[in-house]
Amino acid sequence: MLNIRAHHLLCTSNFVGEGYSDDFSKNMTSVINLLKNNPKVKLKASVDDICKKCPNKFGNFCKDSDKVIDYDKKVLKAIGLNAGEIINWNEAKKLTCDIIFKNDRREEICGDCQWNNLCKEVEKERLK
Repeated sequence: MLNIRAHHLLCTSNFVGEGYSDDFSKNMTSVINLLKNNPKVKLKASVDDICKKCPNKFGNFCKDSDKVIDYDKKVLKAIGLNAGEIINWNEAKKLTCDIIFKNDRREEICGDCQWNNLCKEVEKERLK
C-alpha cells in the first residue's frame, strides 16, 4: 500500500517529468508507475511516498505545509473522502476526474501553486 497526499491525486494526473529536482522527478515517475497497478492507497494530508525526495521536505514536514495541507483538505472535501481512508488507486483517480477535472475545479483548489501554469498547459493538451 502506498501513502498518497490527497492533492497528489491532481499532481499525478498532470505530471510531465518536471519537478523540484531530478531526484524528486525520478521518485514521482517511480510512484506513478507503481500506481498503474491499482494498489490500495492511504489518502493523507501530510507527507507521503511522493514527498520522499522533495527538497522542500524536512523530516515529516513540508516547507509549505499550510498551503499544501489546504490543498489536501480541499481535494478530500471535493471527492467526499477523509485523510486516513484506504481506497483503490483507480477509484480515487476516477473520483478526482469525475468531480474535479471534468468540472474544471482543479485551479480553485491549487491555483496559487507554482506549477499552476504548467498544469493549465497539460490540461489544455489533454482536451485536444
